[in-house]
Amino acid sequence: MRKSKTQGCQPAWLVLGVSLGCTVLPGLVRAAEADESKAQKPPPASKGEPATRAAETLPPVVVQSARPALSKQVLSGAELGRVAGAGSDPMRALQALPGVVAASDSEAAPAIRGSRPGDNLYYVDFLPVGYAFHLGGYLSTVHGDLVQQFELHTGAFGPEFGDVNGGIVDIRLRAPRKDRIGGKINNGLLGADLLVEGPVSENQSFYFAAKQSYLDLLIKKSQKDEDSGVLYKLPKYGDYQGRFAWTLQPGQELSFYALGARDAIKFSLAADDTLGQQQPALVGNSSSRESSHTEGLVWDARISPQLSNKLAIGHLSTASRGQIGSAVSADITGSQSFLRDQMRLRLGDSHELSAGGMLSAYRYKLDLDLLDARCTEFDPQCDLSSAERKRYKDEIKFNYATVFLKDRWQISEQLAATAGLHYTRDSYLRRNIVEPRLGLEWRAQANTTVSLAYGEHNQPPEGPQVLRELGNPSLAHVRSRQTVLGVQQSLTDGWSWKAEVYDKRLRDFIVADPRLNYVNGGSGDARGLELFIKKDPQGSRFSGWASVSLSKARRRNDLSGQQFDFEYDQPVVVNLVGNYEYSERWRFGAKWSLHSGNRYTPIVGTGRYPDGRVKPLYAGINSDRLPAYHRLDLRADQKVSDRLSFYYELINAYAHKNISGYSYNADYSKRKVVSELGLMPNVGLEYKF
Repeated sequence: MRKSKTQGCQPAWLVLGVSLGCTVLPGLVRAAEADESKAQKPPPASKGEPATRAAETLPPVVVQSARPALSKQVLSGAELGRVAGAGSDPMRALQALPGVVAASDSEAAPAIRGSRPGDNLYYVDFLPVGYAFHLGGYLSTVHGDLVQQFELHTGAFGPEFGDVNGGIVDIRLRAPRKDRIGGKINNGLLGADLLVEGPVSENQSFYFAAKQSYLDLLIKKSQKDEDSGVLYKLPKYGDYQGRFAWTLQPGQELSFYALGARDAIKFSLAADDTLGQQQPALVGNSSSRESSHTEGLVWDARISPQLSNKLAIGHLSTASRGQIGSAVSADITGSQSFLRDQMRLRLGDSHELSAGGMLSAYRYKLDLDLLDARCTEFDPQCDLSSAERKRYKDEIKFNYATVFLKDRWQISEQLAATAGLHYTRDSYLRRNIVEPRLGLEWRAQANTTVSLAYGEHNQPPEGPQVLRELGNPSLAHVRSRQTVLGVQQSLTDGWSWKAEVYDKRLRDFIVADPRLNYVNGGSGDARGLELFIKKDPQGSRFSGWASVSLSKARRRNDLSGQQFDFEYDQPVVVNLVGNYEYSERWRFGAKWSLHSGNRYTPIVGTGRYPDGRVKPLYAGINSDRLPAYHRLDLRADQKVSDRLSFYYELINAYAHKNISGYSYNADYSKRKVVSELGLMPNVGLEYKF
């Protein structure tokens, strides 16, 4: 049985009421699978060329990054969408960037610099979204053709963003086309999507995109996981993105957005199956339904040559309903009304002042009936079936605010400094936090910049951990101090390189406590060196990049003194990405990935639970490592006409057997290898109209 994760879930401060599939469910399943998955590493996958005719031309894609920023990668959606093995999904290609750890072939959400995938924050055109990945992380909820650019912030990011200790994924969508009504149809291995866009009037335009799974319609028969015995239906998913853009006057635009996603899965487990014998609480029929919807109004205005402002007001709703055997029954709905603002004011030639923040009002309704195992990463001996059953029903209302102020001072032509403050007010946990964010840039040569950044960051605990009765509403936020030193240089013919060293110190992780349920009692650190070499396509048929990351990430239980390697600790990560424009009709690409094997906790013996079940006995947490992972993906893009194009991919082209973990029989006397994806073809079609 594969261990569930919280990849692609909503940001930590949004999960007080939390969705079943993003927090409550994975936590319970992690407990349920402790006998097995704690002893294995958790395993659980540009569009075609632009048309040449003037009538087919879309608005130009402009990637803007005013200054070389530390721990920040800016790539266009077209660059990422062409990466081999990503299935034209730009967000899946984020795993090929420095600072990012790939959890498994079936999880696309990035684990960044010693943090978990659930420790990231996602924005789409200045708006928060409920979750950014379907199926726990297999593919993104954003239509790839709409993505103008990605900004990936991997550490010591500015005060203008929200509260997480991982990374920021800031997704910029392009403007709708204004020449005529048109669109695209894409069909791939997992699903199909449709895009329609065009003008409404001279100064108004729109687009609407929707994606839907279809394998569940073609394969209705239940499938069986031979290792665990779980019988499951193919999952269903869908998403949509809509925008209506209105240019009020030059330099001022008002846009209305509607963004949403949904996922559903059903499965069952028999009492005589392997997992059913290990965890009787999971026996029976199970299902999970998730959904997220964001509606927002964004006003983007250049008020004067010195002053600009971006204001968003909107609403985010989430719903999670499900049943997991007899272990948990949950019905959770969440509502967030928000206002986000960011103002920039140029004060003379040497100062640029930024200020703003985000105010949110939350409301959650929770109806939970569950076995409360209280599992954390600091406890390998966590059993679900023997946990105490609890019933929790409540309606929770609270406010959350972040405010920032930042000043960039151009001290001289070669030297610039940035100083910022970030203030957090959490009314539920009654926490007020003020954090500095500092930066220094020295332009050593015309094409070479040396930078230093320091930031203090925070992240609220996960939802169940702060609920009254189930958790501890007096918990503090998890805190981090992040320092980065880097050098970046632009070379000729589109070549550039960037190197960074970072140090990340974390404290106040949550550990289980028999009296208070949870307390702040853990710490950790992450250190690393990253190198990124990039070749832009300008003046050449070849483009691509190479990224190398050398790192170490650890955790420590400050109450017991136990120290261990972090679950996502991968000391060596290498990604090589290349694309070659062979002709107007053919483009070829390849990606080769190598990383250290994932950490796992071995089983060293067995005992007995009070109810007679076999109890696994573990070695130290994450004390062993799987064999190294490596994989080659190939891709070919074929342009048949201005309207029709295909892409062909070969995943794991040399069929290397990568190990994702181990599964055990019911009494843990035998284990066998669980593998990642084998050799797999993928074909996609794109039609423009």
